[in-house]
Amino acid sequence: MGLLSIFGATPSHDPGQVALYAPYCDGVLREAWLIQALDQLAIGEIEGIRRMRPDGEHPFLLRWRAGLAPQETSHCDLSFPAAAELGYSFDLPTYQLVRWLMDLLEHRQPQAFGDPQLDLPEAFWRWLLLGESPQTSGA
Repeated sequence: MGLLSIFGATPSHDPGQVALYAPYCDGVLREAWLIQALDQLAIGEIEGIRRMRPDGEHPFLLRWRAGLAPQETSHCDLSFPAAAELGYSFDLPTYQLVRWLMDLLEHRQPQAFGDPQLDLPEAFWRWLLLGESPQTSGA
């Protein structure tokens, strides 16, 4: 996984990209998260951990081939290393992937040694597993 600005790296964003995605992603109000999410989008993958209630967790790997513009389709593959037989492939507008990456980065959970634990927002899981609309399922 690549370095993010949470580790002190300077974002290498393109102001044109930020301007292009801002109307779709609350970029005026959340510009810092949009910049980080666009940096992550360029990397093409992210690892995280899905917390389960009451106990347990499932590490996951989300990979994508992003569209070049917000309305273009991104193809994504979600896998769970501990359960190789379980995986999801799906397509969605690139701006929606960016919004979920913004939420993931904004709400990361600190862990024991200062290592952030990343989980996709609840809206993503509800969309993937229940078919809820991303706009109505909340973050």
